[in-house]
Amino acid sequence: MKKIITIQSTVLNDLVGNQAASLILGNLRYQVLQIPTIILSSHKGNKNFIEIPIKHNTPHSFFTALKKLYAFNNDIFLVGYVPNRKIGNSVIKIIRGQKKVVVDPVMGDTDTGIYVSQDVIKFLPKIIEQASHISLNFFEWSILTNKDYLRYDFNEIAKDAKNYCIKNNKILFIRSIIGKNKILINMIVSNKECFYIETPNIKFKKRVDGAGDISTALFTHYIFTIKDLSKTLEITTNQMFNIIKKIKNNKITIDDVISKKDVFKFKTKSLNNL
Repeated sequence: MKKIITIQSTVLNDLVGNQAASLILGNLRYQVLQIPTIILSSHKGNKNFIEIPIKHNTPHSFFTALKKLYAFNNDIFLVGYVPNRKIGNSVIKIIRGQKKVVVDPVMGDTDTGIYVSQDVIKFLPKIIEQASHISLNFFEWSILTNKDYLRYDFNEIAKDAKNYCIKNNKILFIRSIIGKNKILINMIVSNKECFYIETPNIKFKKRVDGAGDISTALFTHYIFTIKDLSKTLEITTNQMFNIIKKIKNNKITIDDVISKKDVFKFKTKSLNNL
């Protein structure tokens, strides 16, 4: 069985962080090994949460213990929420030199604002530097590029992303770009290719946490399985849209998170002429 090491928050009450990754990737037949960066009662986007910090070198210590149980060879590492610089340094010890590393630099979202410290924001580029692939939402991309997300033009986003990938030799997955007429746009970019896909924006009365974590888990699987940017974007986005729709209709179960009956109706478009 393929292994994936997911290094992010362990959250007691919400389907986010390690819990979201384990649900999706376990469904996709991975052995999911969870390493916590912090323990939270609920998502930090909510006001009433309790956090239980862990010792600064705990992630690397856990990985050292896991290496006594498993042989790691060309396995995938997925990094999510990092609460502080000390934990970040412990995470870097794990992923440095690994070939398949997806980093989701969790910082916030358009509806919550920033929910990490400025010190974490300054430190995250050091973790991103270790990544082969980056998955982040549009709000987080605007922070990394020091742009105002409310005034960030779509073509400018694409050009900035392409230049970033050329300069840093990364593959970049940007989620939930706010488009016109209640449209959401996902984008995938490498140093050679750029594609985007549009979907309706499903509205909820109450905030749904973990959508980005689920998207990142799907992206992590398909980018290393299909190895085709356009198809990865198309399948990831359609499956995520179907999952969100099931959550909206209260019809989701563990068995049908990813269903062969799901219809893929949204298609990718090329921006390779940038």
